[in-house]
Amino acid sequence: MHHFIKIRILRDLESLEERARSLRQLWPGWATAPSFRPAADLFETAAGLVLRLEVAGISPEDLRVSLEGQELLIQGRRRLSPPPGTARILQHEMVTGVFERRFFLPLPVDPQAVQARCLHGVLEVELPRPAARRIQVTVSTADDDQER
Repeated sequence: MHHFIKIRILRDLESLEERARSLRQLWPGWATAPSFRPAADLFETAAGLVLRLEVAGISPEDLRVSLEGQELLIQGRRRLSPPPGTARILQHEMVTGVFERRFFLPLPVDPQAVQARCLHGVLEVELPRPAARRIQVTVSTADDDQER
C-alpha cells in the first residue's frame, strides 16, 4: 500500500510541475527568477578570454550580453515554440524560461573590442586584452623637484 501512495505523490508532483511550466508560458513576466543555468566554459588565450555558453534553442534576439568593469553578464530567454498546428503539448521536457549568468573576468579586457556570436547552439564571447599603450614620461631633474 505504501508503494501506491509513493507513486501517486510522484505523479502529482510531476503534474504540478507541468502546470507551473504552462503558467510561465502564459505569463512570461510571472516568473522573474532564472529558470535554468546554461553550461559555460571560460578559456584564456594569448589574445584574451573566450567564453562559450550553451544556448541551443535560444534566438539571438533573446540574448543580452553586457560588460561592466570585469563582470560579464549574460541574460536570455528560451521560449516554448511548438510546431505550427499543435493542438496540445503531450510531453514538455526542454527547459524554457529566463536565465542569467555572471562571470568575474580574471584579467582586464578591452570593452570596445568585445564580440559575441552564436553558432550551432553555442554563444561565443571574445574578450580581448586591452592593447598595450605606450606613453612618454618626462624625466625631471632633482633641481626641478626642489623648485616646487
